[in-house]
Amino acid sequence: MVNKLFKTSRVISFTALMMLVLVGVACGSAAAPDTTAPDTSASAPSGAVPTAVPQPADSSGSMEKTTINPGTLAIMVGDLGNERFDTVFVGGTPGWQNYAQIVHGVLLTSNEQRELVPGLASHWEMSSDGLDWTFTIRKGVKWHDGSDLTPADVLWTLRHTLDPQAVEYSISTTAIRMSKLLPEIELSGSDQVVLSTKKPELLIETYVSNTTPGYFPIMPKRATLHDNDDEVAYDNKPIGAGFMRLVSHTPSAVMRFDRFDDFYYQPENGFTEDKRVNFESLDLLVVPEESTRVAAIRAGEADLAPLTLQSKEQVEAGGGRLVFSQEGVISQPGLYGCWEPQFPCSDKRVRQALDYAINKEQIRDNLYGGPEVFQVKGWMDVSPSTIGYTPGLDPWPFDPDKARQLLADAGYPGGEGFGKFIINVRAASALPFMVETAQLVASMWQKELGLDDVEVRVLESQDIKARRLGGELNGQIYWEENDTRRSNLNTIAGSYGDPERKTPWHKDPELWRLAAETVQILDADLREEKTKKTLLRFREESYHLGIGYANTPWGVGSRVLTWQPYPLTLFPSALHTITLE
Repeated sequence: MVNKLFKTSRVISFTALMMLVLVGVACGSAAAPDTTAPDTSASAPSGAVPTAVPQPADSSGSMEKTTINPGTLAIMVGDLGNERFDTVFVGGTPGWQNYAQIVHGVLLTSNEQRELVPGLASHWEMSSDGLDWTFTIRKGVKWHDGSDLTPADVLWTLRHTLDPQAVEYSISTTAIRMSKLLPEIELSGSDQVVLSTKKPELLIETYVSNTTPGYFPIMPKRATLHDNDDEVAYDNKPIGAGFMRLVSHTPSAVMRFDRFDDFYYQPENGFTEDKRVNFESLDLLVVPEESTRVAAIRAGEADLAPLTLQSKEQVEAGGGRLVFSQEGVISQPGLYGCWEPQFPCSDKRVRQALDYAINKEQIRDNLYGGPEVFQVKGWMDVSPSTIGYTPGLDPWPFDPDKARQLLADAGYPGGEGFGKFIINVRAASALPFMVETAQLVASMWQKELGLDDVEVRVLESQDIKARRLGGELNGQIYWEENDTRRSNLNTIAGSYGDPERKTPWHKDPELWRLAAETVQILDADLREEKTKKTLLRFREESYHLGIGYANTPWGVGSRVLTWQPYPLTLFPSALHTITLE
């Protein structure tokens, strides 16, 4: 029998949320940091070659801004992660990008194809040997408190995030891994910051952009690189360089933002696009229950909210519509600690049997309503728009006969002797129906493989993380989602290529070697071909099962006249394209 362990989630009514918005405590600005850049005679790295820079598209009318609507845009989301504003204390937790992309600025940003373009850095380049990255810091950028952003702020942020001492306090696995590779971060001249690595690290430009979870936004410098009191104070009154500033924050309920008129990404600073928003304020509300979000869209009390296709008719009946963010999120169930020999999943045949016994089309059709929302394509965080994608990475077909044979070959015929198997899943998720999917898969494993003791545990995100770090999830599966992305190199380097990772997916020297070879190829075309082969090799091991990706449906209220969300985004993106009635 399939056991189900449910944890009752907190229910917040929309009326209560709006009351919290009205009485939220306003956050003032922190004291302006000392942003005077020290003089230095260091030169830029020799032999530097410019990085290919896609330019922002000059769309018709982009130079003429729409009249600013004096009202408030209300966005409901299911999760805001741990609600901290310093990335080293976030570690890519789900929900982080919902607010980080609003309040923070990044050295590199992206265009509508999610290609990297200049952001706080007006220019960037990698040296010919791949060891030095030089970022030229844009002049005239303002912090939310009106002070100037300087190269000294960028230097402090990168040292706070990536210097070797960061391993003592950071919970970001990316930052911890990178801190071991960066012997030097220095100012060069009056407007450049140079990162020097021990070996080629092609992911630098990805980590300083907003195109991957757990990225490194720029913050005002503080007196020291690490001080608990200062970090708590920053969380209470965060200052950023994003397109809106935080004015109040009621934890687990709502964040309120006001438009930042001095946001740098505008024609006055030489851009062909104006990415300032066309409304005065924004309320970002935590509403885990889809039914509440649907009711709010219908009543005109919310403007954007992630929904499912099943809600389409209700939304349209209320005068709203669904808008899809293409390839927004991917299902990424992963098997933890399966390199430990005492677990059945230490045998690759067991992992593959679990995969072949899942009917992905049934999940797509019965839960998500068909291919308009869910596509049985991609693997881990790789979707068709990811560099290195190949159809060979698509989910394996439903083949129960092959699954049973693999399980028998591994010594568990008909599930005999397999023992208890636990599926862990989050209570709140960016991808709908995760709990229902886990329950459906448990029943498939019971029926097709004879696994009679499969338990579905519904836990909160932080609980799962604590159990994972403590090794309590070893031999179990975590049914989770992940962001899709243009570049998968950070997964290759970190998830599969870091032998010192606290929670390794494997302990196979061959996979570590493949990862290291792949991420150090400087030629982009050769690197893409190697990436395809490396990912296919990782896929064969089945430490992650392949299910598919979702085009994220957003419920859009009748007040919203235009919105063009970016692809490959899990969060409410491209808010500058929104115009309100």
